[in-house]
Amino acid sequence: MPERRPRASRQRIAPAAAAGAKLVIDFDRYIPTVLSSLVAKFRANANVYFSQSYGVSLAEWRILSFLREHAPASAYDIWTRAHLDKAVVSRETASLCAKGLVRIAAVKGSARHRTEISLADAGRALLDRSFDDVLRRHDNLTAGLDPESIETFFQVVHQLEHRIAHMGDENASPPSAHAPVKRIGG
Repeated sequence: MPERRPRASRQRIAPAAAAGAKLVIDFDRYIPTVLSSLVAKFRANANVYFSQSYGVSLAEWRILSFLREHAPASAYDIWTRAHLDKAVVSRETASLCAKGLVRIAAVKGSARHRTEISLADAGRALLDRSFDDVLRRHDNLTAGLDPESIETFFQVVHQLEHRIAHMGDENASPPSAHAPVKRIGG
C-alpha cells in the first residue's frame, strides 16, 4: 500500500480568529473527501479481487449477493435497495445473464415489459465459493479493531448519513473547532 503523504500541521485554526491568514480546506480531514477516497480504494481492490478470483466485477458480485437474499427481483428493486446505479444494474445484469449466473424472465401481463431477475445455479455456486473468502477479506480489513470500535464506526456512519440532508443548512454559528482547514504559506 502506498504511503500517505505527510500531513500539514495539525494546529487547528478557527477560521474567524485567523484574520489575514490564508486558509484552505484540509482535504485530509474533510469527511466527504476522506470517505470518497476510502470507497474508491475499496472498490478498486474488490474489482481486481472478484475479477481475478471469480470472473465477475464487484457490481456483479453485489447483484448476485442481493439476489441471494431478495430474488426474484426487478432491476428497479436492485438499484434502489442495493444502492447501485441504474445503468450499472442494467449493464451488469445483462453481463451476468450472458455468463449464465442469473436468469431474466418477463413478468407475464406486465404492460411495462417488466422482468424479474433470479439466480441461476451457477450464480448460487459462485456465491457459495466466495462466501468464506469474503468473510476472510472482511476480517483482514478489520484486524486490530475491537467490536466496540466497529460498532462506533457504524454509529458514526449512521449519524453522517442522517446529516447529509442538512449539509446545506444555514448556520449562524462560527465554524467548529474541528473544521477541516489548514493554514498555507508563510
